[in-house]
Amino acid sequence: MRVAVLVALFVVVGLTRASAQHFVSPNGRFEAYTTANLPDGAGMKLLLRAAGSRNEGILLWKNNRWLDARWSPDSQFLAIIDHLDGHIADVYVFGISAPNAAGQPTATLFYHTPELRTYNIQWDVVDWLSNARSIILKQNVHFGFRQETIVAHIGTTALKPQYPN
Repeated sequence: MRVAVLVALFVVVGLTRASAQHFVSPNGRFEAYTTANLPDGAGMKLLLRAAGSRNEGILLWKNNRWLDARWSPDSQFLAIIDHLDGHIADVYVFGISAPNAAGQPTATLFYHTPELRTYNIQWDVVDWLSNARSIILKQNVHFGFRQETIVAHIGTTALKPQYPN
């Protein structure tokens, strides 16, 4: 019995620890990467920097669970999929730019999925319509009980990031 409890505990700890991921932009100019958010290794932070840079970069997002990211084909946008838990996933889209080829990138939040942090709603990125400044998203409600694909326009007005507690 004690062995089973210890094994289960190690599995849970292992699943909540952040593993480093690297997301290089299609044009090769930028790199987004993850590190652990909390001192015990749990959660994730997603940072952005110029590709090949050794500096830490700028913090784009953080949470206590896990993150994923997808670049637009033209490298102008980075979508972050924020998995708050196994029942919630929201998408945030940042515009990415740099003053010159060697410059530090900047990121501006332009879009997020509606009704943030809604239980049993999971959003994911399907594709991009970069010329139309749009993203194609899939919404799963209650683990696929209902699925819907939408085309969302990425606005031009900056939004304020709101990290989960």
